[in-house]
Amino acid sequence: MQHPANLQSGPPLSPVTRWALLGFGGFNFALGTVGLVLPVLPTTVFWIVAIGCFSRASPKLAARLVAHPRFGRPFADWLACGAIDRRGKVFAIGGMGMSLLSAALLLEPAGWLLGILGGAWIGASAYLATRPAYCPIV
Repeated sequence: MQHPANLQSGPPLSPVTRWALLGFGGFNFALGTVGLVLPVLPTTVFWIVAIGCFSRASPKLAARLVAHPRFGRPFADWLACGAIDRRGKVFAIGGMGMSLLSAALLLEPAGWLLGILGGAWIGASAYLATRPAYCPIV
């Protein structure tokens, strides 16, 4: 059963803003799709950004994603109440952690850069971990 999702709010967008949001949303959606196959690239984080962009720039496109039989529920949960299921949280935080570990081991970045990457991972992980695990709206 689907629940209502906020697919647009705020004043109308200018054409430039709309196309920029569509482009940025498409880029993030593509990265998230690649993350379905590559274990070190998180899907959840990129798709959260994408559905946010699409819900503002193209409510019809966002509605199509929300209606998807397999992935629609997580999109609707995010739009309705910012919820991410536990599995999504684990894969997102784990994937980002594996990416950070890979960068540290393979690229040998400078200490300050590794600190920035680690700080970004901690911040993003804390944000994801504090989102509700389910959306009570049905």
